[in-house]
Amino acid sequence: MKKIKLKDLVMMALMLAFMVVASKISIPIGVIPLTLQTFAVFIISLVLGKKSCIIFILYLLIGLTGLPVFSTGGGIEYIYMPSFGFIIGFIPASFFIGISSNKEKFYIKYILSIIGLLIINVFGVAYMYFIFKYHMGAEKDIIYILNVGVVPFIAKDIFTAILSCIIYSRIRVLINKEANQNVIFEEQEVLK
Repeated sequence: MKKIKLKDLVMMALMLAFMVVASKISIPIGVIPLTLQTFAVFIISLVLGKKSCIIFILYLLIGLTGLPVFSTGGGIEYIYMPSFGFIIGFIPASFFIGISSNKEKFYIKYILSIIGLLIINVFGVAYMYFIFKYHMGAEKDIIYILNVGVVPFIAKDIFTAILSCIIYSRIRVLINKEANQNVIFEEQEVLK
């Protein structure tokens, strides 16, 4: 089993905090509030790679235990919120987006980010349909759910995917520089 370094734990803690802050920046516009969650999902997934799944599992579990980390609170009753499926979708989406973190080509990052966005929306729409139909007893069709859960956000989310890839391509140099300096420092320690 591969050990997790202290540096990785610190980075994961910072990314989890970033996710919570991004969730709290919220504008209520209907059934689903407008937040910076998808931006955080893209950035966290690109920075941490496939390990980012851990952050979103922790985020989900922490929120369900009652800490108000979601956009409108927290607690186990949050599973009855129509928007909860989008949060579940962060986990598999982060895996696909994270695959692109080590790829040099910008278009690969963008394509995998769009696939991640598609995954988030599929989970969100399916969950919302289920909650409306079986929990709330409301007969809402897929067109209504798409108009409520996807259409108002799609332009922002596509722009966010592009912006996240651009930001990551800029900060990746700093992250890699830091990692290379740590390797050099560790090699010097071994040589002493």
